Amino acid sequence: MVAVYHAFSFSLFRYLIPAFLLTVPIILAPKIHLVFRKKDILLGIAVSAAILLPFWYILFLYGKNLHSLSASSMLFQFLGISFPEEVYFRGYLQEGLGNNVRALLIVSMLFAVIHIPRYLFYGDVSSLLVFFPSLVMGFLYMHTSNVLSSTVFHFFSNVIFLGLAK
Repeated sequence: MVAVYHAFSFSLFRYLIPAFLLTVPIILAPKIHLVFRKKDILLGIAVSAAILLPFWYILFLYGKNLHSLSASSMLFQFLGISFPEEVYFRGYLQEGLGNNVRALLIVSMLFAVIHIPRYLFYGDVSSLLVFFPSLVMGFLYMHTSNVLSSTVFHFFSNVIFLGLAK
């Protein structure tokens, strides 16, 4: 179902998929680890800066400019993409598999697989690389047992990717 979302930009799926990603863990998981701790937010921001700023700078040197996204697009990226995907993939799947290195690798592979339709239908080669940011998201979750830090990194990764794609 998530792969369908990445394959087609139907407005119906745009809202049903995040609802699905949030509902399944709430119903099936004993507890999703979401705590609003300042240190976890700062960790997500620091890791984002350490990994994404050099990435952006390298692409900038090759003529790629970063375009800003609208406020509504950024809000949807956070609440409709990053948060639901992190709740499902990290808070539900990775936690359910043991929140260890094995779980991190399995979930990152699954996360990468659901992005393959973006490549198949739109030729988006960068969608094949989501395994690597997923490892970072999984590590953040493994380190904090909180979806907040991985959500912050996920959000900034999406904003950089979309800003460069315009």
